[in-house]
Amino acid sequence: MSIENPKPMEPSVVRFDLCSQAFKQDPFPTLAKMRAQGPLIRIRLPIIGAVWMATTYDAVNDLLRDHHRFIQNPAAAGNRFAAGLMRWLPRSLRPITTHMLIRDEPDHRRLRGLVERAFLRQNVDALRPRLEALADEALDRLAEQAARSPGGVDLLTEFARPFPLAVICELLGLPAEDRPKFTQWASGISKAGSLVGILFALPGISKLMRYLREEIQRQTEHPRDGLLSALMQAEEAGDRLTEDELLAMVFLLLLAGHETTLHQIAGSVLILLDHPEQLRELTADWSLAETAVQELLRYLSFAQVTKPRYAREDLEFQGQAIRRGQMLIACLASANSDPSRFENPDQLDLHREPNRHVAFGAGIHACLGAKLARAETEIALQRLFTRFPNLQLAVPRSQIRFTKRIGARGLVQLPVRW
Repeated sequence: MSIENPKPMEPSVVRFDLCSQAFKQDPFPTLAKMRAQGPLIRIRLPIIGAVWMATTYDAVNDLLRDHHRFIQNPAAAGNRFAAGLMRWLPRSLRPITTHMLIRDEPDHRRLRGLVERAFLRQNVDALRPRLEALADEALDRLAEQAARSPGGVDLLTEFARPFPLAVICELLGLPAEDRPKFTQWASGISKAGSLVGILFALPGISKLMRYLREEIQRQTEHPRDGLLSALMQAEEAGDRLTEDELLAMVFLLLLAGHETTLHQIAGSVLILLDHPEQLRELTADWSLAETAVQELLRYLSFAQVTKPRYAREDLEFQGQAIRRGQMLIACLASANSDPSRFENPDQLDLHREPNRHVAFGAGIHACLGAKLARAETEIALQRLFTRFPNLQLAVPRSQIRFTKRIGARGLVQLPVRW
């Protein structure tokens, strides 16, 4: 008589508060406790429930690079609950949920290939003079607002948000007369940090969708210089992006590219103000800017976790038995503070090299706009601190608050004066 092997027991679910101000202000102690639990832990998250979370650098890297066993589409992994979460969206807005970050092979390879062809036409180094001019224009408006508000001005609202949005308008090649309304709609979307906020933003999203469809038609008849036209013209083996795929790509640029960059700029300013000696060293020698921005990306880790992956089949990963359809999340912030990869990870070191952080992810879904985001952050910091060398907080440091949104280390406001 044979005895079946008992099914392996899942590890107990652990709880860490990843939304509290204490965690957002100083995440390093909590991240260390998470890694101490193991490279892959079972953790309970608000709304989502129990999920697997990769905590170490190696586990995060392995998870993100293994697109054969871990996929983006929950339906293909048999997870019907996760697959149905987006069904509440109006049908007219469904295209924005089909961008390439949630596509698997071979669809992802097709979309990424077409988008890469368009991006190659947008040389970031050649764009730098224009990026600097846009930063200066945003700083002019910041100075005007500060003159009307001697008690202080919100750097996030008046500079960190409008500057990357101006870059996106420039990148897409939108007509100058359309940029104010586009910026207004897009800004509303980027402020939607909760489910309620998203619901309030739906009218603006609908207007933005209508505008983009009309602009695609206009640029079909009269092409402009810019990424939107390049995306429309990108072709590989006779294949092109559909209109819905174009819309999804623009929204990805707005939500992933714009939000990440604006919070990286604002968060970097706060970190540098928290480290005045390193700020003085940077402003005395801007040749440090490239390595400084890489370190600020690692240290802040605005995107603390990735979008979920799903196990394609029953498998073993990092010594744990994973069932088909189970959700796995990579904790980028924990990977970026793993002492096995980074010496003294809880200390800011603007000279840190090498600095192979995973702030932009890894594998086939790594951020396509990483170089542009680094350039925007570098330019924003250099122009800001050069123009306002006496920049300081306008409120006590204890009053600075981060958003409660899980998975993102973004500021609510950054009041400054000079």
